Amino acid sequence: MNSRAQQQTQNRALLAGVCSLIIAMGIGRFAYTPLLPAMQRAIGFGNEMAGLIASANYLGYLIGAIASTVIPAQMDKRGLLRICLVASVISTGAIAWSDASMTWLALRFASGIASAGVFVIAGTLVTQALQTTGQEARMGVHFAGVGTGIALSGLLLAQAGEHLGWRGGWMALALLSLVLLPLCWTVPKTPATKAQASPAVKAGTGAMSASTPSPRAALAFPMSLLILAYFCEGLGYIVSGTFLVAIIKTTPGLSAFGEYAWVAVGLAAAPSALAWSAVMKKTGPLKALIAAHLIQAAGIVLPVLSGSLAAALGAALSFGGTFVGITLLSFNLAARIAPAQSGRVIGLLTIAFGLGQILGPVAAGFIAGEGRGFDVPLLAAGAAVALGAALLLFGALKQGQTTIDTAEPC
Repeated sequence: MNSRAQQQTQNRALLAGVCSLIIAMGIGRFAYTPLLPAMQRAIGFGNEMAGLIASANYLGYLIGAIASTVIPAQMDKRGLLRICLVASVISTGAIAWSDASMTWLALRFASGIASAGVFVIAGTLVTQALQTTGQEARMGVHFAGVGTGIALSGLLLAQAGEHLGWRGGWMALALLSLVLLPLCWTVPKTPATKAQASPAVKAGTGAMSASTPSPRAALAFPMSLLILAYFCEGLGYIVSGTFLVAIIKTTPGLSAFGEYAWVAVGLAAAPSALAWSAVMKKTGPLKALIAAHLIQAAGIVLPVLSGSLAAALGAALSFGGTFVGITLLSFNLAARIAPAQSGRVIGLLTIAFGLGQILGPVAAGFIAGEGRGFDVPLLAAGAAVALGAALLLFGALKQGQTTIDTAEPC
């Protein structure tokens, strides 16, 4: 295949990858956040049920992520990706046709499974396409689909949400997903040419594979602390990821800015993988990961400290600008610590993170129930993310190092 044909193949793969993440992640997984306030006003359910519905989605995501790691190599991954995408579109639109909480729980659970399948399979296919010419660093473009989907859903609801209502909002987002669906079919079938790492590890990496680290990457770091820190991230970030728009809409004087805050989250998230990759190349993944945790923790508690528009915007930008980056950095660090077992370790990280994000919305919803507000849940969430930074710092100091292989990203 000549270089021009390879370039076209990679561009098709990236287009399909971005559209897939818009559908399954930006919309399918995260559209619940800006639509939640309208659903609560119309149906009258409280924060406890809101948290349970969110956790059903994250439970489905965890199960889907685990299942995606055992897909047989000979299985048609493009066909499976298409099934997951269609399931995501259907589960998004179907919510509009029921106001029964048990139906919502089932649909959000199914949406979680579908979004995990899309995330893993699309990432694998795009990675394979880029590996043919050593262009894995372009994976940052692929991950921009998450933030782009968040921004698009927030913008659509900000402009038309009052006219559409919550049912119309879900249907409009499903229609948008349906329009983008044919573009996802352009993902090419390309064979793996190198040892595979997680797509998140490959985002923004250099030419070196996770399976061939430099000697300095063998420096020990307590893996258990990294796993605990990633659990803390899942536990804390998801409180903002679920309730941010609802919090802003219940803040006096800010109700009109709720959906626009979600647009800000998406705009910050879209380039974040590329931005944190650049930071990682200069500082190493450990320093960058600690910084990302601290920035996110500060942003989570901003609405507690101030009810101003600046605080709301700061919370949206800090959350959007860090949650994709923390995944990228955590997986990259894991691949450096245990290059021979990177797949197993990343699996453990995914499970720990999944458990955290299942527990977070349930706990926050019950604490905030019966009009108690979100101050305590936000403070607890910020503390959880900050604890993750403290665990990482403790592990670094215990090993007498503050970075791992800063010179040569894997």
